[in-house]
Amino acid sequence: MVSGKKAFQAPPVCFAFLLLLPTALPLGPFRKGMRGQRLNIMKFYNTSEPIWTYYSTEHSKIECKVDVMLDMNTTYVMFETAFSAKGGARINVTNIGKVEKWKAEKKFHRGTFNAMILSNPGRAPYGFEKLLFQTLDNNCGVFLLGVNDLPYQWYEMRVKNSTIRRPHWACVMNFAEATYRKGRERDVYWPKCQKMFNAKPEGAKGHWQE
Repeated sequence: MVSGKKAFQAPPVCFAFLLLLPTALPLGPFRKGMRGQRLNIMKFYNTSEPIWTYYSTEHSKIECKVDVMLDMNTTYVMFETAFSAKGGARINVTNIGKVEKWKAEKKFHRGTFNAMILSNPGRAPYGFEKLLFQTLDNNCGVFLLGVNDLPYQWYEMRVKNSTIRRPHWACVMNFAEATYRKGRERDVYWPKCQKMFNAKPEGAKGHWQE
């Protein structure tokens, strides 16, 4: 099987074929995998594992972006986002996500907590993130994001640390489908990120190396 990174380097004809596979195989495990599980953004964040942004269409130079859940209850998720900015500076930001039920495109996902209004502690909301797809094993998800003072929205594919070496094929396919003709995909995660962020392969929390 072609890896996730190589799949995006395939010629246009091959890329179109990949997008048509779900309709070519309407039954069985393939279709179930492509649909994923019923969206639940709190379930996705309810983990001690670092969650890496693997691909993004954001217009920026940041890399090694990782989220670590700090606390959660029935109405919000608190998590720390860390990333490396251009030039190597490392930045840490604490976020609070108020969970919301936004209208889903597919009936299968309606009535679920599929989005969060984002803010920093003690400050007004600055943006949102909406979960579009999550795998059956809950280890990978596709998100749509927006910030109040930016004129565009972007997509991210996020992968939990325990499966970072081989993201689920259904997640890669759903990211490709969501971003088709909507933005230029770029790599955010690289193996060197594991050295910068002391994350253990078995999924435990980590910290930035000084």
